[in-house]
Amino acid sequence: MWILRALRNYWDSIVALIAAVVGALWLSGSMISAVTTEIIAFFTIQAAVILPAMIFTAGVLRGQGLTLDELQRYQVALRKQMQFWVTLLFVDLLAVAFLIVGKAVNWEWQVTVWGYSADVSRLLIFCATFVGTLAVLRMVPFVRGVMSLMELNGWLVRKALEAESKPATPPTDLPPQAPLELPSGYGKILPHQRKRRATGG
Repeated sequence: MWILRALRNYWDSIVALIAAVVGALWLSGSMISAVTTEIIAFFTIQAAVILPAMIFTAGVLRGQGLTLDELQRYQVALRKQMQFWVTLLFVDLLAVAFLIVGKAVNWEWQVTVWGYSADVSRLLIFCATFVGTLAVLRMVPFVRGVMSLMELNGWLVRKALEAESKPATPPTDLPPQAPLELPSGYGKILPHQRKRRATGG
């Protein structure tokens, strides 16, 4: 069913949404301000861990020992993996941005537009909780992705070693050619005749 498929594919977004609703209803600005520095430090460390994974993903693929179909298939898979790293890094930075803005306004933000005022502090808490929870939950597929990259790197090294250990293939035999036809009289040795000198009487 589509519900089970959505729960399996988007479980982290669903859990983050529930956490954001609970946070917007029950969390106060003072509670978040007390741990804002620690949370920002956590997301900073997480972003620092993602960057080496992105660099490793960009250089893990090598063509030695691979067929063209294998190269294209792994290139598509690694491109999707890189998109996941970039998205996770963006979520980390967005969570840090919400925390910095919330701390700057002391989680009390009154917005006035065209003479109408509204308190968006609860919306700010909702966004910060949603993005922060999503970034934390995405660490589960992040670890799985790093493990899959390790397996892929080992498989590529094995393919490269197997390609190096294979004996060189002998050159293919040339197709038989028609015998060369020589012109008539080619190579025949002709007798050398001396001219007699004429003697006078």
